[in-house]
Parts: sequence; C-alpha cells; structure tokens
Amino acid sequence: MSDHEVVSNQKTILSHQASILENQKTILSHQGTILENQKTILHNQASIEKNQGALAEILKNQKEILAAVKK
Repeated sequence: MSDHEVVSNQKTILSHQASILENQKTILSHQGTILENQKTILHNQASIEKNQGALAEILKNQKEILAAVKK
C-alpha cells in the first residue's frame, strides 16, 4: 500500500471518528430528552389513574341515580 493510500485511509478514519463522536453526542442529548419524557409519562399515568377512579365513581353514581329514578 502506498503512502498516499495510507494517508487517505487515515483521513477517512479521522472523518469517521468525528462522525461517531457527533453521533454519540446526539445520542446523549436524546437520552436526556427521553428521560424527561419518561418522567412526564409517569406523572401523566398517575393523573390518568386518578381520573379513571373519578370516572368510575361518576358511573357508580349515575347507576344509583338511574335506579332511584326507575323506582
């Protein structure tokens, strides 16, 4: 392999390493965003569970009202 080919390959390797580094930085940034999104999802799930409990109570009350009206 000629010196020119070696230098060309080394330049290509350096370019690829730079791309890899940028990709790793992007991945780290995305991981931070993903973590925040997961926290938001967990928070929302707690709210959803509370709302489902309230809706179940409303449904129970509606059934009781309907039964009382039918009497």
